[in-house]
Amino acid sequence: MGSPEGSTRSQTRTSEDNLFNYCLPGCCAQPLTGVLGDWCIMSISTEVLNTTFSDLRGPLINSFVRSNELWETLDKKARMPMEGGSLIERSFAGGAPARGVGVYVGDELLNMTRRQQTKRFKVEPHRLVVAINIPKKELNYNSGKLAVIRLIEEYPQTTMQGAMSDINQYLLTGVSRGLVFQTAELKGLLTLNGEISDGIGTGVSDGLLDFAAPASQGDTVQNVAKSSSYFHFNNFLDIGTWATDGLLDLRRVYRQCAHYAGGMGKGPDLVIMDDETYANFEETKRTNIRVQVLEDKTEKTNMLGLDLGVAKVYSSLDLDRTLFTTASGADSPADGCTYILNTDYLEMPMHEAPKITEFKERVGDQDVVTAIFSMQFNMICTKTPAQGVVSGGAA
Repeated sequence: MGSPEGSTRSQTRTSEDNLFNYCLPGCCAQPLTGVLGDWCIMSISTEVLNTTFSDLRGPLINSFVRSNELWETLDKKARMPMEGGSLIERSFAGGAPARGVGVYVGDELLNMTRRQQTKRFKVEPHRLVVAINIPKKELNYNSGKLAVIRLIEEYPQTTMQGAMSDINQYLLTGVSRGLVFQTAELKGLLTLNGEISDGIGTGVSDGLLDFAAPASQGDTVQNVAKSSSYFHFNNFLDIGTWATDGLLDLRRVYRQCAHYAGGMGKGPDLVIMDDETYANFEETKRTNIRVQVLEDKTEKTNMLGLDLGVAKVYSSLDLDRTLFTTASGADSPADGCTYILNTDYLEMPMHEAPKITEFKERVGDQDVVTAIFSMQFNMICTKTPAQGVVSGGAA
């Protein structure tokens, strides 16, 4: 014999009821009855979690990519191409491939020797994976779309913010904050910090920008040994005292970088300072400070002077000068660090763009639902003489 519709709903759940595992009194027309009486626990199912999460995954990824100055600049300039292969490779001309002859008499012989000057930078893409777990008991404590959004803010969003903070600090200093990734897990990335010499993988053993004069740079960066004889070096100066040398040395390094990029109109466009150096810079140049409102966020920018083009200058708390290992003194970034970057020659190629899967229930080991965040990428520089670094400046 068939049961009345209401009786059937009290014992089983239709697809509509599957939005929730159980219901509180009054939340459904036909609440469960029996041993629990009218008391049931209302909870969010994995399906409801994923329905809301599907609308938020895109904004989370966009926020992740544009959460700091370097990544945002590269993204806006389309410097994050998708590509495949086991290595990220870029060629560069290490010098002119021919030699000329001065003509004084008219019968001088041409120098027909061809020199092989083209070299190839090689960097191995590094894969990062994070399991984002939400305890099922958290799902049982909550209901409704607002509760789902709160859980997403508490778990996926917080995890991704921590991951980017770790990645960005590693790219700037070679040391992670340890919020999601430990330093050892990020050693496959190319860091800007030239002090680093223990990277893991092709092309990343040594950091990109050395705190030394070009003639003294000889470590292997991006799988090619540095040398000023074939234009694989970065520009560098050390600020003795800010009051006398600060802006002067910053401008000199900027001009050096611009020279190797093709002139002042093609100079660096992004400058990142530790907070103390930026405070000195801001105090010196405060008459030029302007506040821009871009995409609903206020950012303080500055210029390195009218003679230095349009480089934006940022203070980054991820650039923590106390993490540098060189003892305080001459040429030490522990006394202040400023990266002067030309992002026309920096790339962040993606072998797998940042992505997050749907949440799925784990079986056996943990009472959680899990989403996986993953990406595979690295940084590569195609013209190192267009980049510069300045130590000192914080005192």
